Amino acid sequence: MFISPISGFKTTTYHQNVKKYPQNSYSYGVSFNGNQDYFDYEKHLKEELDKRAWIEKVFSWGKGEAKERVNQMLIGFNLSQAAVIAAKNATLDEKEQRLKEAEEHKKTLIEKTKLLQEQLKMAQDSHLKDDIIKDLRQKLQENQTKTDKIAENIETQKSEVDKLRKEQEILNRREAGKGWDKIAGYEVHKMTVGEAFINKIAQERAGLDVNMPNGILLYGQHGTGKTRFAQAFAEQAGCEFVKIDMLQDDDDIIMDLERELKLSKKRYNSPETPKKRTIILLDDFNSVAQINPFEKEAIENGSSDFSETNVGQLSKLLANCSDKYKATILMTTNHPRKIDSTLLNANLIPYQIYLGPPNASDAAKIFKYHLKGFTEQDIDYTLLGQKVIQSMAKNEAYSAQGIVNVVDNAKENTSEAQITEQDLLKAIEQVKPDITNKTYTAFLDDINEILETYYKNSTDEGK
Repeated sequence: MFISPISGFKTTTYHQNVKKYPQNSYSYGVSFNGNQDYFDYEKHLKEELDKRAWIEKVFSWGKGEAKERVNQMLIGFNLSQAAVIAAKNATLDEKEQRLKEAEEHKKTLIEKTKLLQEQLKMAQDSHLKDDIIKDLRQKLQENQTKTDKIAENIETQKSEVDKLRKEQEILNRREAGKGWDKIAGYEVHKMTVGEAFINKIAQERAGLDVNMPNGILLYGQHGTGKTRFAQAFAEQAGCEFVKIDMLQDDDDIIMDLERELKLSKKRYNSPETPKKRTIILLDDFNSVAQINPFEKEAIENGSSDFSETNVGQLSKLLANCSDKYKATILMTTNHPRKIDSTLLNANLIPYQIYLGPPNASDAAKIFKYHLKGFTEQDIDYTLLGQKVIQSMAKNEAYSAQGIVNVVDNAKENTSEAQITEQDLLKAIEQVKPDITNKTYTAFLDDINEILETYYKNSTDEGK
């Protein structure tokens, strides 16, 4: 599952991949248009460019955002907010429909009871045979038993619906300084991944069986906020958040991970924290996500096998951590190309999320978030957002941290009591994009390789 991929792809290899990968049953999310067997990039780009307002066309504005929307469609995960809300409410709607059907059934049984009571009275008044009266009494009793049973079932269903609705409201509520409120922008990511995951948490706490992901991968350039996103996500979901020390030896990382998984299971079953799941963070986990030269040599000479490698052990822990340990392992990396292909499959890591440089809208929100308390000026945040994404035309970009650096520069160099729009525009000129052309272009190649691995694994699983 790929979400909100890189904006402004310009490499030749990228466009070669556009028609290379067909949509198939293994593509997650909503496919971009029916069952077409390839993605016509130029056609979709033209359509998105044509949707711009006339003033945007005159000044050539909005090209980057149009490309971003098309790139998002290309990856195949283009859930709109309406679709996400529909998915989020699917279980609730289904339960409410069942409740409605049960209530209709109850009405039918009540009407049947009235009819049987009338028939019984008529039979008694007419002094019909005892076996007829006995048969009517038996039918009346059976019908009343069914009515009582379905009435009890309705009360149970009402309780489940109310509980599920309450859990969803609690977990999706935005609170100042908590959860998603700590992250400016990236609303598509929050909607498509956060609430989809959180909705399952709500279902589980309401007593339903759920299938939670074993692993989630956040990948992106340095400074794009992957670690902060992980922490905010866990807090919004009401999960325990555990961060493994990734500076220790690889063997110790695996040992710590296994220990934390066992603690997660205890925590989930504890009366103090009932059904509280754990999100375990492996931040910059490349050292345990690839077979090192020593392991490779040991496998080749027969002194070891794959299961004994770091990748093999991590794969084993990932394979059933959600069900067995009630935990999801969240991994981050700046170098997704280095991840062993064994890990990149729909069972181990179904959510593979690109958290890249902010688009214009997200950039505007990041500026506004980090300027709280430092200005009361009438600042055009939309203009600031458009200014910083202009660097994408050169395959450079400001990360979320890069925008913070711009704000910090404005704070340090302003001569006024409060930061002005001109201070910020000047800071944008002085602070160069922190994601360089070299880093940006390298990531394009990483994306291509990930796509190749992903679709190859999907095809192999389908055979």
